[in-house]
Amino acid sequence: MCSNEFRLVTEYGLTDYPCGLSAGTRLRIKKEIVTRQGNAPTGVVYPVGETWTVLNGVVDEPGIIWLRQADGESHTWDAEDILDTFEKID
Repeated sequence: MCSNEFRLVTEYGLTDYPCGLSAGTRLRIKKEIVTRQGNAPTGVVYPVGETWTVLNGVVDEPGIIWLRQADGESHTWDAEDILDTFEKID
């Protein structure tokens, strides 16, 4: 995922990511995601089979994929390894 550096983002004009994903593409988790705070698991686990949707991204950060879970929660993911954890279903 992303580093711990934060900045305010107000424009999401990137619809087609260089890695081949586009806004609106649905992805299915293919291996369980265990969230962590540092090295310690938080207890939050996203199960295999859950479907997330690719969102518009930030033009000057095309390597960061914006995603939305079915419940509306948004996340970011590194484009380099997104297809290690997710598979396209569209």
